[in-house]
Amino acid sequence: MQNEHKTIHTPWFFSVEEILNKLDSNLGGLTEKEIQEKQKIYGLNILNDQKKTDFLKILIKQFTSPLIFILISAAILTGFLHEWLNMSVIIGAIMINAILGFYQEYKAENTLDSLTTYIKDRTRVIRNNKEEEIDSALLVPGDIIEISYGSRIPADARIISATNLRIDESILTGESIPILKHNETLPESSIMAERKNMVYAGTLVSEGFAKAIIINTGKNTELGKIADVVSKTDRALTPIQKGIKKLSWYIFGFVIVIVLGIFILGISRGEPILQMLVLSSAVAVGAVPEALPIVLTVILSIGALRIANKKGIIRKLAAAETLGSATLIMTDKTGTLTQAKMKLMGIYPTEELFKKYTDESEKQIFDDKQKNILELAFRNSDIIIKNPESPRKEWDFVGRPFETNIAKACVENNIEIEKILQEGKTLKIPFNSTNKFSVAKNQNNYIVMGAPDVLLRKSNLNNEEQIKIEQWIHEASSSGKRLIAIGLLPKKENIQSSEVENITFMGVLSFFDPIRPEVPEAIKRIEEHGVKVVIITGDLKGTAVSVAQSLGWEIKDNEILLGSDIKSMSDEELLEIIPTTKIFARTTPEDKLRIGNLYKRLGEIVGMTGDGVNDSPALKAMDIGISLGSGSDVAKSAADLVLLDDNFETISLAIDEGRKILTNIRKAFVYLMSNSLGAVFLVGGSLIFFLPMPLTALQIIWVNLFTGSLPSIAFAFEEHIEKNNKKQKKELLNNEVKVLALGVGTISSFMLFVLYYWMVKSNLEIDIVRSIFFACFAVYVLVISFSFRNLKRSLFEYDPFDNKKLNFAVAIGIVLLFATMSVPFMQKIFNIAPMPIKYSWIIILWSLINIFFVEIVKLIFRKR
Repeated sequence: MQNEHKTIHTPWFFSVEEILNKLDSNLGGLTEKEIQEKQKIYGLNILNDQKKTDFLKILIKQFTSPLIFILISAAILTGFLHEWLNMSVIIGAIMINAILGFYQEYKAENTLDSLTTYIKDRTRVIRNNKEEEIDSALLVPGDIIEISYGSRIPADARIISATNLRIDESILTGESIPILKHNETLPESSIMAERKNMVYAGTLVSEGFAKAIIINTGKNTELGKIADVVSKTDRALTPIQKGIKKLSWYIFGFVIVIVLGIFILGISRGEPILQMLVLSSAVAVGAVPEALPIVLTVILSIGALRIANKKGIIRKLAAAETLGSATLIMTDKTGTLTQAKMKLMGIYPTEELFKKYTDESEKQIFDDKQKNILELAFRNSDIIIKNPESPRKEWDFVGRPFETNIAKACVENNIEIEKILQEGKTLKIPFNSTNKFSVAKNQNNYIVMGAPDVLLRKSNLNNEEQIKIEQWIHEASSSGKRLIAIGLLPKKENIQSSEVENITFMGVLSFFDPIRPEVPEAIKRIEEHGVKVVIITGDLKGTAVSVAQSLGWEIKDNEILLGSDIKSMSDEELLEIIPTTKIFARTTPEDKLRIGNLYKRLGEIVGMTGDGVNDSPALKAMDIGISLGSGSDVAKSAADLVLLDDNFETISLAIDEGRKILTNIRKAFVYLMSNSLGAVFLVGGSLIFFLPMPLTALQIIWVNLFTGSLPSIAFAFEEHIEKNNKKQKKELLNNEVKVLALGVGTISSFMLFVLYYWMVKSNLEIDIVRSIFFACFAVYVLVISFSFRNLKRSLFEYDPFDNKKLNFAVAIGIVLLFATMSVPFMQKIFNIAPMPIKYSWIIILWSLINIFFVEIVKLIFRKR
C-alpha cells in the first residue's frame, strides 16, 4: 500500500524544488538504498488492474455458439422423450466441447498477453549521479527520468526542464494535437488538459526532450485510475472469428430447415413421431461441425507461439491471420536488411569532398581536423555509458548504432567524452524523419548533424561547390556507404528548425552497414510464396541501390523512385508506375503512407516496416504494421507484429507461419464441413427410398463427436504451406474452399448412401447391414483426414503419415470404433450386432473408393 503522506495530489502546483523535497529526491537521482525502500512501498511500475483474461466470461462463451444451441436443443428434446442415454451422450459431447474450447481459448488469450511481455519498455533514468537505461517497471516515485522524441511516458511525472517538448495525450484527454510542455508552476485548479508541466503514463513524445521527476507509478497513475474502464472493453473479434460466427448462424439456419424436412418426411412415411423426433435431433447433431471454433482457436494460438519462437511478437491475433494473405512487403533498409552495426569507415573534411571519393577502409586514428569533426558529432549524439567505472576501452555505450560508433571512435582517438557528458544535454532540436537533422548547442555556436544532401542545401557554399560535393556524395553512397554530415551555425536564442540556414559545412562521416547474411535467402523464400518485396528508405539513392545489389537484385533506372518524384506525381501517375518499382529512396514517412495506400488500391495486402514516431500512421494504415524491436514505443504500439531481432528473416518466417495458419484453417474447414453432410444424406435418402433407418441417433452422435472431431484438431500442427493465389487472396474461406467442402461432402455422402442401398438390397440381415455400415461410416470419417492434409496435392505426392498428432487422433478413433463394435457392454449401449470378420473387405474397399473420389475432386480443382 502506498504511503499517503508521500502522495503529491497537485504536483503541478508546486515548484521543482518543493517536489524534490517532498519525494526525498535530488537532481542526482536516488541512491540504491532509497530505490529499494521505495520499491517495497510502491511496488513495480505496472498496471496491476489492467485487463486480464476473464475466466468466467470465456467459460460462458462456450455455450453461446449457435452450433452449441443445436446440441443443447437436442439434449433437451431427448430428455423430454426420456431417451436418457442419448441425452447423456449429447450432454457429454457439449461438456467436452466446452472444456476443450475453454482450454484453448483461455490459452490463446493468455498467450497473447504473455507474448506482449517480451516487448519491454525502457527508460533513461538518473540514479546515483549517473545516467542509465532500465526496465520501466522498476521506476519509483522520486526517480529522475529523461524522455525524448519517440518514447512512451512510463509514469506520471513533473517536468524539471524541457526543450520543444510536445506530448500526444489523446489516450487521456482525446486531444489529437500534441501539447507543448514547460516546467513552470500552474494554478492548483488546473484540469488535466491544462497541466502543461506534467507528463502522464502511456502518453507519447511526438517532439523534443525533457527531464522529469516521477510522481506516481503503476495503478496510482492517471492511466491506472481509468484501468477499470479499459478492462470492461471486450477484445475485438478477428476477421476469421467474425467469419466463423457468421457462418455458424448460416449452418444453424440450414440445419433447422433440414431437420424439419426430415421430421416431416418421416411422419408422412408413417414413422413414429417420438422416433422421428429423436432421429431428427441426431441428424441435427451430425450436421453441426461443432469442432470448428475449437480448431480455429487451436490453430491461431499455436501459430502465435510459433511466430514468437522465431522472434516475432504478434500484438493482435488478426495479424496472425493477415500474415498468411500478405502479397507485398515494404521494408526499410537499416537494421532490417542490414546488421545496424554502422561501422565508422572514414571522416572527410569539406576540402576533401572537392576531390574524387576514396574509401578510407575503416580508418581508426584521425588527424586534428577529423578529430574536430568527430568531437562535434559526439556533442550532437545522445549517448549513455553503461559501465563508466570500467576502463575506457571497455566502455559499453547505449544509443543509436552510428552514435555508439562515434563514441567508440572518440575513445580510440583520446577525445575526452567524459567532460562532454558532464556538461549535460546540449541537444536543442532532436532528429526526426521529416527534417533529417538535429541541432545541439556548443560553446559559441550550434552543431547541426544530419543528411548530407539536406545540410548541403542549407549551407553557405556556392552552387559550384555544392555540385562538386553532390557528386562526391553520389559516389560514396553508390559504394554502399551511409553518410552523416556535420555543420556549424551561429548561436542564437530559441532556435527553430525553420531557422537552420546558411550552415558552415564542416564535413562528412562515412559509415558502412553490412547486409545480414541470411536476408537474401529469406527474400527469395518469401517471393516463392507470391509475396513481392520493395525497399522504401529515407537513405540516398546510391546507398539503397548498393544494398539492393548486395541482395542479388538487378536494378534498372526506371525501377527507382525518389521522394522528390513522388511529391511531384499525382496518385493516378503513381498507380501506373509503382507496380514495377523496386526501390523508393529519399522518402519521408508521409511518402510511405501514400505509397502503401496506393498499393492497397491496387489490391495488394501490404505489410510495412517502420521504427520511428512518424512511421506510426503508416503502420496503422497498412494491413500488417511491422515494427522493429529497437524502434520507438510509438511505432511498436501502432504495429501488429514486432520484430524482437529487427531482422527481415523474421518477417519471412512469420509470413510462413501465417500461411500455415491460413492453410490449416482451410483444410480443417473442408474436412469438417464435408463430414457434416453424411448423416443428412443417409437419413433423408433412406426416408425417400423407404429403406430402414441406417443408423440410430446414438450412433450418429457417437461417430460425429467422438471420432471425427479428433483429427480436425490435429490439423493445427500441419507444416505444409500453400503458395499464395492472388485471385483469391482476400478471403480465408474462398470460393474454392467452399465448393471443395460442398463437392467432397456431396460426393462422399452420396457414395455412402449408395453403399447402404446396395447392402440393404443384397438381402443381408438388417442388423448385420447396420453393423457393417456403422463401421464404414466411422472409418470413412477417419481415413479421409489423410487426404485433407493437403488440398493442393495428391495424397500420393506426400507422406500421409508424417503428422504424428493426426496419426494419434485417428488411432484413438479406431480404438473407440473397435471397442464399440466388439465389447459386449458397448455393443449393447449402441445397439450394434456382432459383425462377421468375412465382411471386413467391404470396409477396406469402401475406404479406398472414398479416398479415390476425394482425390478426384481435389484433382478437378487443381486443374481449374
